[in-house]
Amino acid sequence: MSRILTTKDSLLNYAAWYAMRYFPSFRKLREALMKKSLNNEDLVASVMKEMTAYISEERTVDGLVRMYTEQSKTRPYIEQKLRLKKFGEDIITATLKSYHNSFISWTSYEQAITRKMNDYLEKNKSKTYIIGTLSQKYPNFKNEIRTLLNDVAPDETETIQAELTKLSEKYDIRHQKERQKVVQKLCLKGFSYNRVREIINKKDLS
Repeated sequence: MSRILTTKDSLLNYAAWYAMRYFPSFRKLREALMKKSLNNEDLVASVMKEMTAYISEERTVDGLVRMYTEQSKTRPYIEQKLRLKKFGEDIITATLKSYHNSFISWTSYEQAITRKMNDYLEKNKSKTYIIGTLSQKYPNFKNEIRTLLNDVAPDETETIQAELTKLSEKYDIRHQKERQKVVQKLCLKGFSYNRVREIINKKDLS
């Protein structure tokens, strides 16, 4: 069990450390102090009075939003984080509104999206899967995501061939039923049925 703090100085030092480490709302800070002081209402009230004199929740939220946007985090992600920290809805709404231009700026997110896209391509994910997944996470950039993917990976032949090679270790595509299972699995991954059939037919002829 962590040490219980019973003096104002010790609890004030803890409050300052906690605020610098976690950037909490006043509500979260008070909860932490109550726990650390074993619910000493008077002591916590005294410490909170001093802490609220020089900490601004508005500045704290602004700093957090700025940090998250610099990390290319989406608005829903940031909003959830702020709510978990128990900041007031008015402060959250006003601050997020002030960062609206950042949330719709492709420049702010292009690098992060490109990195995620390349990760998916390395895992042989289909273009349908990649577009769907990234568009769901970054709904403001559906067109940009589609354009970027077409530039990065205009053709899925190698990806389908790689997945087909893996499936061929388990299924014998020379047999019709086995072939159908392979086609079905590839289509469920988001690959085009016609393209899959075309590549399998070429494999038969090779």
